Amino acid sequence: MDWSRAKTILIWAFLVLDLFLGYQVSATRHLQWANPEAAKGVAGDIEFYAKQQNITLLTEIPQESPEMKYLNVEYQGFQIPMNMMPGQRITLQKTAIVSYFNQPYSASDVKNLDDWLQMMGQRVIYASSYHPDRFLSNKDRLFYWQYNGKYPLFVAPLEFTVEDNLIKRYRQTYVHIRNQGSGRQVISAYTALRSLVENEIIKQGEKIEDVTLGYYGYYYDADIQVLAPVWRFIHDGRTDYINGFTGAIERPPDEKHSVQQ
Repeated sequence: MDWSRAKTILIWAFLVLDLFLGYQVSATRHLQWANPEAAKGVAGDIEFYAKQQNITLLTEIPQESPEMKYLNVEYQGFQIPMNMMPGQRITLQKTAIVSYFNQPYSASDVKNLDDWLQMMGQRVIYASSYHPDRFLSNKDRLFYWQYNGKYPLFVAPLEFTVEDNLIKRYRQTYVHIRNQGSGRQVISAYTALRSLVENEIIKQGEKIEDVTLGYYGYYYDADIQVLAPVWRFIHDGRTDYINGFTGAIERPPDEKHSVQQ
């Protein structure tokens, strides 16, 4: 018997088998999420699994698993026409501006986060690009994210600081979207949740407070930055991101490079 030839045949056979099984797993997942009834079953299994781990869901887990793209963005800074932004003192930073109001605003006047930002449209450049994060907003700050379509960019915050019931300043980051990659379907929030639990990022006894789909990335000293689709999980006050394409837990190589606020 030609053992060398037999070994080659076995290697190719196992390779073909691996490819076939990989295709089967991928096809099964696609069918599960394409079929609403099957999706409910998978969701129920993972929610039951979380319950077994004594993990409390304080928010609904999103059912969507849309097609999204990588975003190539640029931090260009702000070309601010000062005469169009009266009543404030502005300091330019590398990727943001910090502005102090000459006359602070009363926080008691903020009845609705959307209405407040609309009112501040003459004071805040690109104000219409931002939408509130009601989970992160509280008595000490009014928090917004820049959006691309219907998804927040978790690298471009707009934060008004409240002190002694007065809104005295804000800090803002804005990115210019240069182009986008090709579209792919993101993993489900349930798949991301299971990854966090199995890797003990979300531990037994914790509470999951918010789950949101958006974009995230790290700041590097380069002209163009890349943002990936992510699932953001806030649990027991901590934030973790799961890459929407690879399922990997996003960890900055150097915390100093992170643009997370």
